[in-house]
Amino acid sequence: MTDSILVLGTELGNADTITQLYQSPSGGQGTVITACTVANNTNSSVSFKLYIYSQTGEVISAIVPMSIVVPDRYNSCASAVNHVVPAGGTIRAECSEANSLAFTITGSEQ
Repeated sequence: MTDSILVLGTELGNADTITQLYQSPSGGQGTVITACTVANNTNSSVSFKLYIYSQTGEVISAIVPMSIVVPDRYNSCASAVNHVVPAGGTIRAECSEANSLAFTITGSEQ
């Protein structure tokens, strides 16, 4: 399968609130994450967490349990690569400051 952009520069509007970034198609066999970048263009360090949820809304895994991105830098989230979002499942994130981090994720829908 070909990689596609699943999430492009999405910022979270609320601090400390788990927010859905992407939902895998329910008719397929899931989505493999091939790359993930979280960029910080603010003047302060911001923490974030990244999760995979099942189709029923239960947490399957914290693929980035906790990370901090310092000002004007990015995190390549190597720990997220090759994780599978199950069919109908979601990628969700939370961060410590609203509208501060830009999430970009690519993957292959199976």
